Amino acid sequence: MIEKITDNFYMITLPMPFRLQHVHVFALIHNGKVALFDTGVNTPETLAKLEHSLKSIGKTIQDIDRIYITHFHTDHCGIAGRIREISGALIAMSVIDTQRIHDDQKGGLDINRIKLFYRAQGLSEKFIEALVELLDYFRKATIPFRVDITLADHESVAVGDKEFEVIPVPGHTSGQVCFFFRNEKILLSGDHILPQITPNLSPDPYNPGFRPLKSYLDSLQRVKNLPVAKVYPGHGEPFLHLKERVEEIIEHHGERKALVLDSVKEGPKTAYQVSLDIFGRNLPEFDQFLAVNEAYAHLIELKEEGLIKQEKSENQVLYTAM
Repeated sequence: MIEKITDNFYMITLPMPFRLQHVHVFALIHNGKVALFDTGVNTPETLAKLEHSLKSIGKTIQDIDRIYITHFHTDHCGIAGRIREISGALIAMSVIDTQRIHDDQKGGLDINRIKLFYRAQGLSEKFIEALVELLDYFRKATIPFRVDITLADHESVAVGDKEFEVIPVPGHTSGQVCFFFRNEKILLSGDHILPQITPNLSPDPYNPGFRPLKSYLDSLQRVKNLPVAKVYPGHGEPFLHLKERVEEIIEHHGERKALVLDSVKEGPKTAYQVSLDIFGRNLPEFDQFLAVNEAYAHLIELKEEGLIKQEKSENQVLYTAM
């Protein structure tokens, strides 16, 4: 499906073989070429759908001359390498996520670091092995590519007769960005702000000092008062009223943090045990992994606020209310 946003600017909805069944990418026509914002996953269906959508506006994959990526997750850049093979497009990402994806492609996952981190959060060895296998699948689902242009925070980029600002919004990943078209009052929000759900806040085993919840809440404040008429997210329907949605999400995380604090008041717990209290046990394996990430993000903030403490017990980290 393709939908016109404004002159020479289109939203293309591509299929995904995941629980979230679609991802939006955006095509900006300029000087006879196409600038693409995010790419979708690496499947034949994605490429065929993108080709069909571009054909409906008189363009082809070969016309794509540049790709701007919000963050390194496979549903947003999985097929960037294939598009480059076809068209020679230049690829642009944030400095932080560029380093992350180059590290992943050069040496693969740092398996030991990931295992140590999630073992400390209370996951079983069986669960960790399944998780590593799943993360490796996602990594391999992204066609390797080189980033040609690193995007600086708050940099202004001109594409044809349009210009956008690169807004740093760490939280969902440590290097995620949004693209703000000030003249059009449009925000391409990636996974930063979604209309119905909140993005998973993932710890970064490569950067133990990264605080996903604080980073995310700070990032929400960074975009909250932008003069945006319409938000175009990576998933879900485009929506109005950016400020109101940001306030809803902030309130949601305040409530979630209170639930996490109540959980550890019952006694010392790992992040995994807290996640069971908050989200229950009847989750698919990948969703349970996301639940642990979410619990961890809130536990770290409670610790920084002096409301809980963490102690090591053998190879696990236990969180206790003060």
